[in-house]
Amino acid sequence: TFTPWSGGSFKLSYYNEYKSYLSHLHTMVRGVTVDEEGVKAAYEKVRDDNDDTTYALLTYSEDNTSIRVEKTGADYSEVVEVLNNESGSGLRAYCFLRVTTGDEMSVRSKFALITWIGPDVPPLKKAKVSTEKGLVKKVVENFSCEIQASDIEDVTLDKIVNEAKRCGGANYGVGK
Repeated sequence: TFTPWSGGSFKLSYYNEYKSYLSHLHTMVRGVTVDEEGVKAAYEKVRDDNDDTTYALLTYSEDNTSIRVEKTGADYSEVVEVLNNESGSGLRAYCFLRVTTGDEMSVRSKFALITWIGPDVPPLKKAKVSTEKGLVKKVVENFSCEIQASDIEDVTLDKIVNEAKRCGGANYGVGK
């Protein structure tokens, strides 16, 4: 433990030790980066109506120091497959997804940001997601709904579309 005073006098060696300790903590908190260029490119592909890409799956590097694009694609079931397999239970991931909603009057794209924290993720890593998600949101800026899940049933396409409709407000029909 750090005790800066001993017998009423300040000891410089304790102060230097404490500064070193604080510096180490600061490095730990800032230890994760986002591959901004790669994530931004994937984000723009998902947002582009002229591109078939509907999702961008972001995961952590093996050493947990960066968040990068794992894959992009047009079939969201591929994401569900990744999250539902054996390694998905210990996975922390983010998915930016385009879904189509609307009614008889209009059809429009809505975007969702899904934060996946697998059921087997250790508590400390679960806690870090709350701050690290802020780094992702600096790149993935525009979305109509945000979903945090650790159960595969919470990330089915039907549930996400319903949540996007709910978050989107008005969903008028022609009354038939």
